[in-house]
This record gives sequence, structure tokens and C-alpha cells, in this order.
Amino acid sequence: MLEEIQYKLIRSRRRTLSILVEDGKITVRAPLRMADDAIMRFVESKRQWIEKQVARRDSRFDAVREGRALLCGGELFPVCFGAERNGEDKGAFYFKSEAAVRSYLIRTRGGELLRKTGELAGRFGFSPSQILLRDFKARWGSCDSSGIIKLNWRLLMLPPELSGYVIVHELCHLKILAHSPAFWKEVGRLCADWRRLRRELKNYAFLTNLYRR
Repeated sequence: MLEEIQYKLIRSRRRTLSILVEDGKITVRAPLRMADDAIMRFVESKRQWIEKQVARRDSRFDAVREGRALLCGGELFPVCFGAERNGEDKGAFYFKSEAAVRSYLIRTRGGELLRKTGELAGRFGFSPSQILLRDFKARWGSCDSSGIIKLNWRLLMLPPELSGYVIVHELCHLKILAHSPAFWKEVGRLCADWRRLRRELKNYAFLTNLYRR
């Protein structure tokens, strides 16, 4: 008998099922009223794919997961925790604790991300009411009906093309809030390579669990 697949279930106002595998953990997103057995059948039908994803791990970032390196702008830098002060020296980062990463990167590089967002908004004709940096647990950004865009500060760690994709994604929500076909068409109009970037972004999902306050 096959072992039952263990997963975290998140229900929301959506129409389809989806499965996300990151760092060996499985998350299933489902419509609010979908029956549990229907969800289980769907998950079971994806068993081979799930097991392949669980077994696969991007070794590029092992040093980041283990606290030996820091990602900044998509590049890996040596990092030391337990230092007397927070700072950088000779291509390495030094922090008193992991919790200090957030405030330091926002202070030294946050303005650049906000400027980049403002520039892209102006280039594409969007006018967000506010652009803020936040500490999200499971998302890279958000946009609400009042036009406020909130970006995960960990975008500072990503390669510029990936942070750029996230920004464009949220800007498009100023025009279309739902993830409808019209929304993805708008994203594609502004970012032709969005499918590849969206796939690559999943390799960095583990970052949202790091450097908590």
C-alpha cells in the first residue's frame, strides 16, 4: 500500500487546484467548497510529480539555508552571524543575528527597490498610491483595491530580473486585481518572459522562511 501523501491544505476563493513543493513541504491550494476526497484524488494523481519534486533540491542555495552565505541581488556572499556589529567588509556580510538581516538590507538597499518600482510604474503608466516594503511569510508582494503595493523585502536578495517580474506582476494588479486570463495577458504584454521568470522564482521560495524577527 502506498504511503499517504502529507500536505498542508489552504482553501480560498479560487476555481482551481494547485500544488506547491518547496523545501520538501507540500502545499495544496483548493476552492473553498471542494470536497476533501476530490482534493485527495487530485493529489494522488500527481504522486509521481510530487515525489520527484520532493527529492529534488537546488544545491545552489545550500550555503544560504545553512547560514554560510547570503543572497543579495542574486549573488552569493559569505556571511557571519554573531558579529559585534552589522555591516559589510571585503565582500562579506556580518550580522549580530539572523534577525538583523532584514533591517540592514532595508536600510542599505530598500530605497533602490522602491525607486525601481516607481520607475517601472512610470514607464508603464501605473500610479500606485503607495509602495511599501513588508515582511510577508508566503508571498513576494501584494496589491489592494486602494492601489497600495506591498513588496516582500526579500526581493532585495533576488536577481534583478526576478524582482522586476514581481514588481510588474503587482503593478498589473492595479489594472486587474484577479488572476484572470486578462491579467496574465497584461503581464505578458509588459514582461514577455514571465512564464520562465515565474518558474525560476519558485527556486527562491525558501527565502520567505528565513531571517524572521
